[in-house]
Amino acid sequence: MALKLILIATVLTKLVSHVSAQNQYFYSNPSLSPPTLVVETNNDNLTANGYIFMAPFQDAQPSPLIFDGDGTLIWDGRGFVAPLGAQDLTVCDYNASPHLCFISAAQENGYARGSGLILDPTYTQVLNVTSGNGQPGLDQHEFFVKDNGTTALVTIYKQIPFNASSYATIEPAIANVTWLQIGIFQEIELATGNVNFEWQTIDHVPVTASYVLPGTTDISGNGLSENSAWDYFHINSIDKDSNGDYLVSGRHVKTIYKISGVDGSIIWQLGGMSSDFTQDYTFDFQHFARFQNESGNTTTISLYDNGSDDAPPPAGQSKPGYEPYSAGKVVSVDTSDNSSTFLTWYVSPGKQSSNSQGDLQYLGNGNKFMGMGDLPYAVEFTDNSTGTGEVVYYAYLNNSNGNGFSSYRNFKFEWSAQPAAAPDLFVYAQDCSSSPVYYVSWNGATEVDSWVFKSSNLSTGHFHSVASVPKNGFETVTTSAGAPFSLYTIAEAIDASGNVLDQSSVVTTFVPDPSITGCSATSCGTTINYATAATEN
Repeated sequence: MALKLILIATVLTKLVSHVSAQNQYFYSNPSLSPPTLVVETNNDNLTANGYIFMAPFQDAQPSPLIFDGDGTLIWDGRGFVAPLGAQDLTVCDYNASPHLCFISAAQENGYARGSGLILDPTYTQVLNVTSGNGQPGLDQHEFFVKDNGTTALVTIYKQIPFNASSYATIEPAIANVTWLQIGIFQEIELATGNVNFEWQTIDHVPVTASYVLPGTTDISGNGLSENSAWDYFHINSIDKDSNGDYLVSGRHVKTIYKISGVDGSIIWQLGGMSSDFTQDYTFDFQHFARFQNESGNTTTISLYDNGSDDAPPPAGQSKPGYEPYSAGKVVSVDTSDNSSTFLTWYVSPGKQSSNSQGDLQYLGNGNKFMGMGDLPYAVEFTDNSTGTGEVVYYAYLNNSNGNGFSSYRNFKFEWSAQPAAAPDLFVYAQDCSSSPVYYVSWNGATEVDSWVFKSSNLSTGHFHSVASVPKNGFETVTTSAGAPFSLYTIAEAIDASGNVLDQSSVVTTFVPDPSITGCSATSCGTTINYATAATEN
């Protein structure tokens, strides 16, 4: 049987002009171009089990991403959100099993419009969560599935007309405002889409509580038009306790509120201009307030303090908590004496100050995991409640600019998945007398231990094994040294017990046009056009 080479231009396109040294490229899945997770510290003996969950946006290709602790990409969910972006990627409990939850939304100025997506462990979308009561689309700041997967807490940003003339003598900078941006949160019943609870900032928090006046920051808005409504509150996190009450964080008012789940009234407020508590610490422009424990009159909460206010500590203050850099903090609130006490904190080794975004997650083994928002760092600490905590994991995302992009929240979760889509395979040979090179990946698969490659010169069958190699990174690359050129190949994904999980489709070997120079035995580097070897003659 003779082989005939038919040259077909532009069969494979590699957009090298848009892929930097920091962004990853995969021959088997060229549509993906995620940033690189650079790992500086990884103490495997002390870190919690799990993968790193991130969702970079701005200058990076906006995608929900999962990495392992070594920085190897596990899943790139670009296909679920393009051309929009993703935020708040978590593992959530839905229908009594682990699922992926995240927001898919179009970025606006400091907020977003979109919906919440829930995917099962095959990466099949099972639910699209939207706002209720005729409100605008879901914002990026919160999509928190609660109550054993039956409800979701979501945030919404809404622009409303506003007459601020009465504030002329109180705060002249507000007097000309005609449009106000308010924060809304809803608790949505996932089975029906019904709104179980809704709360709006304007009904409970006056505009004079804001530390961010119109036209003073890049996201504040000047209040003179609907497109530039004044964002006086900036709602950025919601939690719910076992009693049905809520914890709400407002960045621009520097306040955390406990809200009654019965009538929406403010039970207490911590921080800001009208705090109900004396504090031996401060926080500024905070994010990710979470209930951690409630016992009697005392509530323990955690938060991410962006720490962008350089206010000095009170005289005689000896505890940390006033430094002008960002940190995850744990504090107690005691309603019996109206005091709030600093308990402990978690500080990045670089002591960086992130201007916006961020989170502090409690892990199952007692460790804490911190994301630094507009600084795309992920840090894991051992428990610091006794002052003995240490950094056991430290990594950051690196993209085409090396900086200038964000990952709103970063998390760590255990996750097991087998995609419904088959593995992706690309096979290259320098010419029809060369041994092929195999590039294989399976976006999102967590259980692949090794790959088996089988080839044939007939697309319809008679495939025989030519190589078996351990999985190595997101994309495994190998050759069948000494093996003859073959036209067709399939790749089988094998788990640790030797079972075949799935296989790729039958792939035709790609051979570059002879007119192209610079091709090696493994690839053509930055060459744009490739050609394919045809079937048997």
